[in-house]
Amino acid sequence: MALDATTAKEMIQKLAEDRATYLDTLSRAHDVLAKALEASATGKPPPQLTSDAVRRNTASSVLDIESLKKSSTFSPEDSDTDDNESLFAQEPLAKETYDEDGLRRHLREFKWSPIDREIVGAVLHNKQLLQRTAIFPVTLGPVDDRSHLSHYSIFDVGKDGAPLQIQRVDEKPVSRAQAIWNNIKSINADASRTREAVGRITIVREPSPLLFAALHHTMTPHFDMEEIFQMLVEDKTRAETHRPFSPDHRHQRTFVFTFDFFTIIGDECQPMTWQKADEDRASTETHIPISRCSSVVALSLTGPPLRQVKNKARRAEQKVGQIFDPFAPWHVLSIQSYPDWKHSIDAHNSTRHYVNGPEAFLITLRAEFKDAQKRLLEVFNRISDLVRMPSNFMFNEAARDRLLFEDEDFTFSRRYFWAHQSLVIMNEDIQEMLLSYRKVFTESVWNGSSRIVWPGDESVSSRYANWRKRMKKIREDIEGELRGLEHIAAMNSEKMKEIKGLRDNLFSGTSVLESRRSVDQAMITVQQGHNIKLLTLVTIFFLPLTFVTSVFGMTNMDPDEGFLHFGIVTAVVCVPTYFLIGSLNTTSGAHFWRKKTKQIFASIGRFIVALFSLFGYTPQWAKEPPNSHSDISNVRPLQHRSQSAKEGLAARDSIAPPLASPTNIAPFNRRPTVSPDAAKEGSSQNDLRYTATTTTVQFDEVDPGPKHLIRKLDQGDHRKTNSWDSNNGHGVVSLGRNARQSTFLNGIPEMDNCRSGEGSEGEGWVSRVLSWGSGSTKKKRGSGKGEREV
Repeated sequence: MALDATTAKEMIQKLAEDRATYLDTLSRAHDVLAKALEASATGKPPPQLTSDAVRRNTASSVLDIESLKKSSTFSPEDSDTDDNESLFAQEPLAKETYDEDGLRRHLREFKWSPIDREIVGAVLHNKQLLQRTAIFPVTLGPVDDRSHLSHYSIFDVGKDGAPLQIQRVDEKPVSRAQAIWNNIKSINADASRTREAVGRITIVREPSPLLFAALHHTMTPHFDMEEIFQMLVEDKTRAETHRPFSPDHRHQRTFVFTFDFFTIIGDECQPMTWQKADEDRASTETHIPISRCSSVVALSLTGPPLRQVKNKARRAEQKVGQIFDPFAPWHVLSIQSYPDWKHSIDAHNSTRHYVNGPEAFLITLRAEFKDAQKRLLEVFNRISDLVRMPSNFMFNEAARDRLLFEDEDFTFSRRYFWAHQSLVIMNEDIQEMLLSYRKVFTESVWNGSSRIVWPGDESVSSRYANWRKRMKKIREDIEGELRGLEHIAAMNSEKMKEIKGLRDNLFSGTSVLESRRSVDQAMITVQQGHNIKLLTLVTIFFLPLTFVTSVFGMTNMDPDEGFLHFGIVTAVVCVPTYFLIGSLNTTSGAHFWRKKTKQIFASIGRFIVALFSLFGYTPQWAKEPPNSHSDISNVRPLQHRSQSAKEGLAARDSIAPPLASPTNIAPFNRRPTVSPDAAKEGSSQNDLRYTATTTTVQFDEVDPGPKHLIRKLDQGDHRKTNSWDSNNGHGVVSLGRNARQSTFLNGIPEMDNCRSGEGSEGEGWVSRVLSWGSGSTKKKRGSGKGEREV
């Protein structure tokens, strides 16, 4: 990976500061040693050297003598160390060594998952690569797998907590991929080095597929590399804490945090084949090349477990889990797949001191949050520039019109849509980062009360008290970076509102423009209609003349004939035609001729029917429908306007007169006055006095005669009912179409107040029944018989 100008400048400045510090310390050490020699020559006691005065000021090991401590360039505030080494992790990492032959066997024999093949597939399918002597490129310049753009930072952390970057000196220059392999292939394997590492920080940026495979080979004993590769590929930010109840011991030891968001593709950079990216990589004023980017920060604690913890879940398969010591030997792995030049390379340096692996993990995590801010802020700025008004917007009318009215390619609609949706997705990525962090790093993790994640509070020992004190400062720094992400999300939201306003203005202006165009098009259509009408009239005007001239132009016409007949025929044909066309061209004329045409066809139809009737035959279309009535005087006329309730009732009474009462029916000219007993005995119906209160009636016979008689016969006992309350002196029950039984309720002995029920049976004959009979109260028996003509 190449360096941009800003990063190179920062590195040069840092190296200059380290060089000045080194020279200053060297000069002071020289003076002290010279004084020691002088003291030994004169017999004076030499200066005292104590272990408590040791300071690590540069990348190399330099002893700061106690006599020079006060005048040293670095103070304890500059270097976050503590003098007591017992506060740091002390157990060294186990010795590990790997070689290229083992890497080849790993590539051939390991059962790679589909996700792994997406990342290292180019290496697995290259058989020549696995067979050649040097598996890594030997060329110093650009290579096909783009490993010359990869970058790395690998630190060994000693017992004093200071991270020293590994800088192996090779006999001859090697490629970037070979240099990375030389630095990751061994741990504590150099017997000549007296300083053993208790922790290692491995940061690899933009690794090639072969370097991914090398990391998979060397880190598999400590991390679940298949899970890490999957987290790199999937488009999601998430965290996996220590999982003590997992059957995989690596899950019990590791803490993994993955990032996934957007970045702008840098110059000469190329996204991974498994990363979603813009196909057009050119960066212009109207195009922003964007790619998904991802990284993983992982911590692994080695050594024996600190204690066991019970699984309280009811359906847990693993009843007991392992908790590991936060001060155990550790590994921190960071794989960054960002196709840009915005990596932070100063997250770790020799002036820092890490008490254990979790602290180094959190420092690396903070650097990732900081880098996320830089990348997302740049995307925001580029999108803002894309939708920003041009500088001449207030003074150039053409520029305003170009932004107000959409062009034929929908340039601004597409631009605003892309910008708005990109900001929405950016905010979703930021929310995922914030939620993943806050879901994992709860208050119990920071104060040490968690049972699983780095347990141990200040009361355990002075080591834990010092660690928790440092954790507070780290927490403040990380949450400061999170506030920066929240600020970017707020700016994105404000920019989305601005883009929405621009889009609405664009739609409004374009809608007005389209409306004006529609009006203009309608006017053109009307004008074209007038032109066609004029052309039609001209054609029709010459049509009868053409007909007449065609007839008289026949060869069998007398050539000596005069023009009298021609003039008469022309007048007879043309004048009616012009009159007919002129009348049809008006609305009233069209109605007139339509009505006359209907009358003519109706007359022709009647004539045809009359003609056929002479032979005793009636056409099918001339027959009346079976339900038609000859008397249509009572048919309600169509209403051409709405009616009030009063008008509607009056119209209904005029069409369907009220039911006939006993007084206007011939057999009932007076009220019946016979007692109920007479009804049982079959007395005269004119002497019947109506006294029944509740009677159940069954209709057993229908006489389909011309007067429609219904006989009410008593066929046995019928259950009485009082379900119909008639406080007004009468009750009515209407029978359904297929009903055979009904109940009539009557309360006063006045026949005029009796109401009728309706019943039907058989073929659907409907009759009106006046009910009478005898009875008493509900749930008692009663009967009655008789018949009425309706």
